[in-house]
Amino acid sequence: MKTIFEIVHRYVLPILLIALWATPVARAQESPLDDKVFTGRYQENHISTEKEEELKFVDGELHSMVYARMGFAKGGYTAVVKKDGIHFEAVTVSPNQGTIDWRGIVYDDSIVVNYKWHKKGWFTDTVRDYSFNGMIVK
Repeated sequence: MKTIFEIVHRYVLPILLIALWATPVARAQESPLDDKVFTGRYQENHISTEKEEELKFVDGELHSMVYARMGFAKGGYTAVVKKDGIHFEAVTVSPNQGTIDWRGIVYDDSIVVNYKWHKKGWFTDTVRDYSFNGMIVK
């Protein structure tokens, strides 16, 4: 009769190790935008002032350099490859500044993004619409 230790050692431990090893590989294959960096200009819609921005896609997460300075964390993204490009969505969150909902399309070496910044206030909630256009950094 086998002891619990032998069963765990022979069967359970190898299965757990294989599952842990296979998970990052599968995740990397599901993220067509990973390791891509785009630089460009963003602006609030209906306001002509443009500012520099850099968006990074790393390990299934979107990272905005501009909004990171305002306390927004990286946010997980989903991406779907279609005929016209890679469509993606993401949400980034800041404890003090609210949330940003990102939607965009990557066309070869360029990216077009529209996003909404939602911030709750004491008396009213604020929603601002922005756009970003950029090129891939090679």
